[in-house]
Amino acid sequence: MTTLLRNVFNLQYLNYLVFKSPRLLRKISSFSTTFNRLPTKKVTPMNTIKFSLVGAAVVVALFGCNSDSNTITTTTPVTLSVSDAPIDDVSEVVITYSKVAFLPLDGGSPQIFEVYKTDEEGNYVDENGDPIPDGEDPLPLSVNLLNYQGSDVQELVEDEVIPSGNYKLCVFANDGAHPDYPSYVIDEATGNQIPLTVKGDGACPQGVGKEPNSGVLFFNNTFAVNPDNNEFVVEFDLRRGLKDGTGQNEGYSIQRTSVTLINTVTTGEIQGDVAAQTYADCEIDTSSANDYAHAVYLYEGSVAKEDMGPFAGEDGKATPIAAANVVPDMEQVNYEYEFGFVEPGTYSVGYTCTANDDSEEGIIAGETFSIYQATSGLTVSAGADTDANF
Repeated sequence: MTTLLRNVFNLQYLNYLVFKSPRLLRKISSFSTTFNRLPTKKVTPMNTIKFSLVGAAVVVALFGCNSDSNTITTTTPVTLSVSDAPIDDVSEVVITYSKVAFLPLDGGSPQIFEVYKTDEEGNYVDENGDPIPDGEDPLPLSVNLLNYQGSDVQELVEDEVIPSGNYKLCVFANDGAHPDYPSYVIDEATGNQIPLTVKGDGACPQGVGKEPNSGVLFFNNTFAVNPDNNEFVVEFDLRRGLKDGTGQNEGYSIQRTSVTLINTVTTGEIQGDVAAQTYADCEIDTSSANDYAHAVYLYEGSVAKEDMGPFAGEDGKATPIAAANVVPDMEQVNYEYEFGFVEPGTYSVGYTCTANDDSEEGIIAGETFSIYQATSGLTVSAGADTDANF
């Protein structure tokens, strides 16, 4: 099975693909990254676990393959990645990661891995992607979360082996005050680099501790590393969690409460297209002195258009649970959006072009928020894509 998967999902062949279907290509690339590095040696069957951070969402993904259901798995190769969700007014949200720690609940020692910038083969590289000369220290990994939205992910730790069992997780991210490799935001209007702080817990439990000029994202919910297929995502919801400091020199921060751990084995996707005419009509029909930002809002349950409210909250209306940016498709003709990791259930989606007027702090003074078009009563199933077009 390992040899077959390596031959089918080899990243070298993906380089020759014509980028006709970005959603399909993203899925193929995700599987390729995992399966291309499975061990060639015959060993006790293991799971390949992939932890990812997602755009405005961070992703932790675990993939497993066990050919012998009667064999007890004791260790598992683990990969940790990141992903993101959308945000307005910034062109980059860059987080520099230093290490991750898997905390076993059986009393064993924490499994700690440093995070470095590497190429697809796992070799240390510099900022230009060139190999690091012998004797030089590897660089920490800096990730622009806005490059990894929807179901796109960026690996942090790949194919490290850890014992099977139940775990909690710590992710260390440098603050904006780090002297060498800070996290930061690029303001879209000015191009200025602004410090970014990850508002995590002060220290990682079980004696792992903390590091200078770093925040700790501690995920207290237990997840299992087991012989079956696993896939988890640590997701950053930047639309809710990226905050601009009130003081002149405070910079930006990401709130810990906007970061979640998702078991993607049980999730599906909601995706769709926005016609160019719909995109243009929304701006014509909707007044805004604050320009426009196009997004699709996600609501739990079957919610009518007139009952769809903003993140700011509105009496008698539903509050969205997530938002996806509306971006040009590959042909640059229409637009598209995607929610990459959605738990099974019933949902509704609303398309707006005034997302920039809305935040959890409130609606911008003098502006209004509205949903332009909506689709209600969508059913999401594990492993399936649900389409909703506007």
